[in-house]
Amino acid sequence: MLDFILANDNLPYVVAATVVVMLAVVEIMARIAGGSLGVLMDEPPALQRPATEFTEAPSLASWLGLNRLPVLLWFIFALVSFAIGGFLINLLLWLSADTLLPQEISVWLAFALTAVVCHLLGRQLNWQAGAEEETDNLCGNIGIMTLGKAIKGNPAEALVHDDQHHIHYVLVEPQEENIAFEAGTRVLLLQRDGMIWRAIRFES
Repeated sequence: MLDFILANDNLPYVVAATVVVMLAVVEIMARIAGGSLGVLMDEPPALQRPATEFTEAPSLASWLGLNRLPVLLWFIFALVSFAIGGFLINLLLWLSADTLLPQEISVWLAFALTAVVCHLLGRQLNWQAGAEEETDNLCGNIGIMTLGKAIKGNPAEALVHDDQHHIHYVLVEPQEENIAFEAGTRVLLLQRDGMIWRAIRFES
């Protein structure tokens, strides 16, 4: 079995599994030090993150579930799905025909399986806003736009910390017309209307 795992055609999946283990070790060390790799990936410094206009990307991101999962967790799920998918494909072929698929073929099959798994996980695991009573208290809090471009009538996702430092993903739109919030923009939450928060740009 060790020969199968270390076979050259399984190299991409060994690398993916190794990265997952390394991320776990780094996260444990960060937790011991009082931080979190997940928070750093979810909330990059707004001033260091250039605003980027998304056009077609948000729809793909939504399909994959990026707007429902924290970035680190989504990344780990993707790596685990890729590694398991690749190993499983080659294991079935190895047991039935005593051979392995070349990397050029199995990698694309593993990528396809990863996309499907992330899509299904994104539908099942909703980390977006939590219970309504928890997000009712976010008025006056500062958030950072994460995905998409928010305009009046077309909200986008923002990451917000509550007073207990819990992370929430909420839908935000500008309070005024002719204003757009790009990814990386810091916003001040003012008023909630259903599942959507109206906000203004926060200038520090």
